[in-house]
Amino acid sequence: MTAINIATDIPSQINTVEKLATWCALVLANINPQMTVIEGVGYQERAAQAGVFYVAADNKYRLLGRVSIEMSPEHLAGGSKSWTYAQELSNTAIPTVFKSN
Repeated sequence: MTAINIATDIPSQINTVEKLATWCALVLANINPQMTVIEGVGYQERAAQAGVFYVAADNKYRLLGRVSIEMSPEHLAGGSKSWTYAQELSNTAIPTVFKSN
């Protein structure tokens, strides 16, 4: 798994859930650019994707991100929070560029 140290790996300027979600999508897409996963019969998709796109309808830029993370079967009967059952995509270290402001 990609280990994370909350105190040193997440930049201090990340102070909202939205910034954290953006950071996570960008990190996972960066370290797993070619990884694909099976999401249905005959259907594969990249495990993590993120990109910034211009939306002409409202003249704004938006980050569009998606991740497809395997969940342990125990998530169905376990008593823990849902995120504790997430399985790792890879064991690639977080690049230094993502650790600083």
